[in-house]
Amino acid sequence: MTDPNRPNDPGQNPSAGSPYGPPGGPPPNQPGFGQPSAGQPGYGQPGYGQPGYAPAPQAGYGPPPPAQGFGQPPVGQPASQPGYQSPGAPGPGWGAPTPPGQKKPANKMPLIIGGAVVVIIALVIAFLQFGRGNQTAGTPTSPSATASTGVGAGSATETVQKYFDALAASDPDTIFGLVRDDLPDRTFLTKEVMMAAVAANPITNLKLTELEASKYSAQIQAEYSINDRTKTEKFTLTARDGRWYMTRIAARLSMSPFSPADTGLTVNGVKVGEVDAIQVFPGGYTLGTDGDTYTFSKTKVVVEGLTSSTDVYSIKVELSENALTSFRTATKSLVNSCKKPGGLVNEKCGIRFREPSGVKLKASSIACTPSGTNTIDRMKPTLNSSDMTVRGSLSVTYKCSAKATNGRGYTGSAYLFSVYGQKTESGWTVSAQRP
Repeated sequence: MTDPNRPNDPGQNPSAGSPYGPPGGPPPNQPGFGQPSAGQPGYGQPGYGQPGYAPAPQAGYGPPPPAQGFGQPPVGQPASQPGYQSPGAPGPGWGAPTPPGQKKPANKMPLIIGGAVVVIIALVIAFLQFGRGNQTAGTPTSPSATASTGVGAGSATETVQKYFDALAASDPDTIFGLVRDDLPDRTFLTKEVMMAAVAANPITNLKLTELEASKYSAQIQAEYSINDRTKTEKFTLTARDGRWYMTRIAARLSMSPFSPADTGLTVNGVKVGEVDAIQVFPGGYTLGTDGDTYTFSKTKVVVEGLTSSTDVYSIKVELSENALTSFRTATKSLVNSCKKPGGLVNEKCGIRFREPSGVKLKASSIACTPSGTNTIDRMKPTLNSSDMTVRGSLSVTYKCSAKATNGRGYTGSAYLFSVYGQKTESGWTVSAQRP
């Protein structure tokens, strides 16, 4: 019989090597709704199947214009302009003229006031000039949070030796002092993360060899043991002001195979978040999650050097035992809910029936009895880490009956070979139809 769970594959037989079919497949040539109970012609169930499963500048504010001093002419306005009097300057409206032959008494007040104003102006100008000079020679901009103020070491070999000594002592600050340029992200370059990495996979049997050296650069080869293997790493160093500095201190470890945002991935207990890679020191690292839904086919990762590749792409995201149990429970609930599909077609249950020609079935009368539910307990669901969809294979048969408006009864069968699920905050959403 046509597989009712795979409509796009005409003529397919679940027993013919299909990965979605039940063990042995459904009985050959089994009809859908069969012979009516009152001897009326039966009607068949169309074939249908599951789709393939594939992993599918803000402008700055300038300084305000200089404030105009009290008692000074506006900028650009001459002191002799009408309407403005400089201290001590004669002008109209300042008393009656002196009678002929009479000497005007000397008036020293304007000169005193004028002299005082000149002194004040001179002091203000001197103060402004002094302040302007301080601003120009102010404190230089502080370095950014990722810049290093490292002190390096006296020779290239000494610098590399200090690096490995600091690794063994789980001392990241000393390592940061061996860099003159910008530092990598320090989320996983902390003392706590480092201690766990060194304890898991320490470096031993270190031997340093100077390969190349000039006044400004050098290359040092380090040979050492880690993870029961011998590793050779070459370090490039640069000299500045008589001190030697490393150009690289951390390795890049890819996180993309683990879907960190969905799985809640942690590395040595620190949450990764939404990043594709992290910066780490050589050593051993443990993968984990901050929940109880996902786990990994392998939880130990060893970073053997700064330039060596670490195989993370062979590690698969899997369901935890807790998630596997809850997925099976959700599948059983789905199958039980399909005992009353509520219509000829129920995509969630994988049920699709057609009415016989000239017959009208009562949708509310359709009742199904499932068998093969023990295959649910044997399900080994697989996880597609690209969309976090779970697929499980099972073999459930529905034996269904229905009443027609003419009073006659009809029977039919439907099959459920695959279920798909996605974990949400409220639990599993399971269906015969792929999300």
